[in-house]
Amino acid sequence: MKELKTYYLLLSLLIYIPTYAQNYNKQFDHLKVEDGLSDATVGSILQDDKGFMWFGTFKGLNRYDGYQINRYVYDMGGNKGPNDNMISSLIQDSDGYIWVGYFNNGISRFNPKLEVFEHFTGGNTKDHLIQTGSINCLFEDKEQKLWIGTEKGVAVVQKNRKSSIKYVLSDHKNSINGEQVYDIVEDKWNRIWLATNNRKLSVYNKNTLQFSEVEYTDLPLDDLEDNEKKNLCIYNDTLLYVCSNSGGLAEYNLLSGKYTTYVEEENGPSSNNIRDILQVGNKLWLANDGGGLDIFDVTTKQFENISNSKVDHQSLSSNVIWSLYKDNQENVWLGCYLQGVDKYDPRKNFFSTIGNDPCNTTSLPNKPVLSIYTDSKKQLWIGTDWGGLHRQKKNTNNQFDHFNIDGTITDNMVYDVVKCITEDKYGNLLVGTYSEGLRIYQNDRRTYKQIKRSIKSDGLPSNHIWAMITDKFGMTWMATLGGGVVQYDADTQTCKALDINYQNLSQHHIYHVYEDSQSNIWFSTDGGVIYYNRSENKWHTDLLSTLIKDNHNISYVKSVYEDKLKQIWLATASGLVKYMPESNQFTLIDEDDGIPQLPLYNIIPDNLGNLILIGKNYISKLSLSDEKIVSFHIPNNSFNYNSAAKNDRGEIMVGGTEGITIFNPILLEENKHLPPVYITGFDLFNIPQLPHDSTSVLKKSVSETEEIVLDYDQSVINFDYCGLNFTETDRNQYAYMLEGFDSKWNFVNNRRRATYTNLDPGKYTFKVMASNNHGKWNKEGTSIDVIINGPYWYSNWFRAAVLLLFILMFYVLHRIRMMNVKKKFALERIQADREQIMIQNDTLEKELDQTKSELTNITISHLHKNQSLQQIKSKLEKMSVTFGSTEKRKIKNLVREIDKESENHTYWDEFEHEFNKSHNNFLERFKHEYPDLSKRELRICAYLRMDLDNQEIATLMNISIRTVETSRYRIRKKIGLEQRKSLSKMINRY
Repeated sequence: MKELKTYYLLLSLLIYIPTYAQNYNKQFDHLKVEDGLSDATVGSILQDDKGFMWFGTFKGLNRYDGYQINRYVYDMGGNKGPNDNMISSLIQDSDGYIWVGYFNNGISRFNPKLEVFEHFTGGNTKDHLIQTGSINCLFEDKEQKLWIGTEKGVAVVQKNRKSSIKYVLSDHKNSINGEQVYDIVEDKWNRIWLATNNRKLSVYNKNTLQFSEVEYTDLPLDDLEDNEKKNLCIYNDTLLYVCSNSGGLAEYNLLSGKYTTYVEEENGPSSNNIRDILQVGNKLWLANDGGGLDIFDVTTKQFENISNSKVDHQSLSSNVIWSLYKDNQENVWLGCYLQGVDKYDPRKNFFSTIGNDPCNTTSLPNKPVLSIYTDSKKQLWIGTDWGGLHRQKKNTNNQFDHFNIDGTITDNMVYDVVKCITEDKYGNLLVGTYSEGLRIYQNDRRTYKQIKRSIKSDGLPSNHIWAMITDKFGMTWMATLGGGVVQYDADTQTCKALDINYQNLSQHHIYHVYEDSQSNIWFSTDGGVIYYNRSENKWHTDLLSTLIKDNHNISYVKSVYEDKLKQIWLATASGLVKYMPESNQFTLIDEDDGIPQLPLYNIIPDNLGNLILIGKNYISKLSLSDEKIVSFHIPNNSFNYNSAAKNDRGEIMVGGTEGITIFNPILLEENKHLPPVYITGFDLFNIPQLPHDSTSVLKKSVSETEEIVLDYDQSVINFDYCGLNFTETDRNQYAYMLEGFDSKWNFVNNRRRATYTNLDPGKYTFKVMASNNHGKWNKEGTSIDVIINGPYWYSNWFRAAVLLLFILMFYVLHRIRMMNVKKKFALERIQADREQIMIQNDTLEKELDQTKSELTNITISHLHKNQSLQQIKSKLEKMSVTFGSTEKRKIKNLVREIDKESENHTYWDEFEHEFNKSHNNFLERFKHEYPDLSKRELRICAYLRMDLDNQEIATLMNISIRTVETSRYRIRKKIGLEQRKSLSKMINRY
């Protein structure tokens, strides 16, 4: 099967492609100012190393990702935009910098990483990279030197981009041959070719470091304007093509030196004024200034012109084209004057449209196409909605004869709805209509007959005939809307409604009729599928009943087809149902399996046996070998059911609201380009973060950033992303996840923004992947790390401080607890000691009281004794007056003995001991404080402490009161006691 498929593919390509190229116009997508372009005139185009498209306009620089345009406009004196709005040329060098040349203000170097511009102005000094501010072209050679073509020669900027060599027109032999340089290319022999304003080309040989001139055309080109703005293109290393303002196209053979010129007047290009040239495959595309697009076949030397059509919105936007560029997906971009950018996508140009041309009366009417039929004479018939019947004229594409109801050709509009077309077994044309029954055209449409439903006849149950076929046995089967199945007899030209045991009224609404390889007849209805088994001569109306119970949408069947493996395929509102009669098994293929749109309307095979599935706006190819589906969006037509056919070249035609879409299904290839994925924007609190903004968290472009660091309170973040696939961009699919937060991928269809809020501090990785329009996923995608710093209380130093503080607090609390324990213990000890002291104090007090009592007793006893002795002494002294000397002497001795007794030292020692004991060593402390006091004075102080008066003190000491007073006076002096203060109180307080 694989070898057979390859054979058919090669055969189809060899036979079919030239016809296809001749018959169908190329289709273009348009990008205009309303889509975001800063200006409608685009003079230069570039694709950078990431895949973004750049457009240089007359109002700044534009970057395009397939969805939206970022504009960089003139930033006077700044580095956020170009240094001028009038952009002449663009190039990206090997270091990734984008160089922007201006018509009038020098050149700028754009740093994609930092998104800033560095500007260079023209001048004649060595410090200037360029000698003038008017830039015409940019080119980087194999040694990565940058050649800048200007209005005053060429500047060759060295690889380090710090210096340049300038070549200008001069009398010196080794110089360029013109003032202005408009284009530069390099051949494989190390030669640089420069298109100057001289009639001849200037060539610089890098091996010999010499300039020379080369003739490239046989035209005189005497006028200066004829020589200006030449463009160069080297084709397959051997042919150099040159185009200019008025010189047409010149072909110069780099090997032989021979040249040929193609001009408009001699079957050449559509215009001699060619602005740009580009190799696309084995052809050259020529951008004409007023003549549209020319495609030159290098092999056949033939030109094909493509121009703007006012009635075809997919044609060129303008016939004035200034620039051409081919991207890495083989798309061709065309910069137009005043009309923006056109894009030619070879993957979308499998399809072309045959439709209404208001300027051509022989084109199809501006009505939906409902039916397509090729008769036995290879004539194509088209039935339209309220536009009648039409036949394609021989050897034409969009020219038709229009038929009246009676079969005659007319130039007028025929308000008739033709739903289906076929032939009976005699070759008569049968036309099924809406509300007007069946029309029969015999003998090459010279005889006309109409069959309509009649109250008196039961032949035609409904005038709404939706589908017809004539089977292998010559029987014509008709499907009606509301009337069920009808047979048409060509011999009698009569209709007969068949009596079938329909399951429900929905089976009376039939849309399609099909005959399989066993001559069984299948009918697609609103109540499932019914079929007539010819070998059994039996009708089956419940084939899908089990499936319909589980999924009612399967009951809406619009088409049936049997493949070469004898499998039956049903197009339903729920998907594609595969029925295998031998095993009586069913398989449903739906949107999860790759069908882009439901319901399905038609199934038709290509020449290799693959199934072509028709939806409302999609055409899909299902490979029978692996059941893989590749689908294509058709934005310029909305298809109808039962309106598809295949011609003898293998092309499939599908009718819709805008006419017929025609294509070769063998050319429908899967887009295998894996779109590179980039993060294109980062918002913080919905504010875009730009690297040149001082408040931004980004230091370079987000697409170049590996890590973003945020604070914990920067809680709302957005990521914008895109996959660079410029084919059916709106069908690109995306999936993203935030690793560390999301547990699985978020598949979000074509949505290109992810939002996260209130993320916890930590490290995350944002990942995104994308698929192209055919579901081919770039699973590697791209990623960026996001670090959210915690508040200071999340930091390690803070945690360490808290830990230390906790330890300290634990230690302090432990210490306090231990101190409390100790304090409690000490208090308990103190309390115990206090109790002990109290006991001791009580004991001491008792002892003291006892001592004081004993002291008092001793003192009183001694006082009484002295008082008694004083009384005895006084009596003896009175008695001695009357005694003689001898007796007086004896009495005097007795008195002396009494005085000795009064001064009893034993008494004082005992008194002193007891006194110190009961008065806290008063005498020792007082003696220590006042060492000048005599023993008598200390004794008087002790008596004063006991609150004794002078008389008692005198009695105890056996002295006079006068002596006591004198002693007290002396004591006051010795202790420095003021006169007004009491000695007794002072002693008592001591």
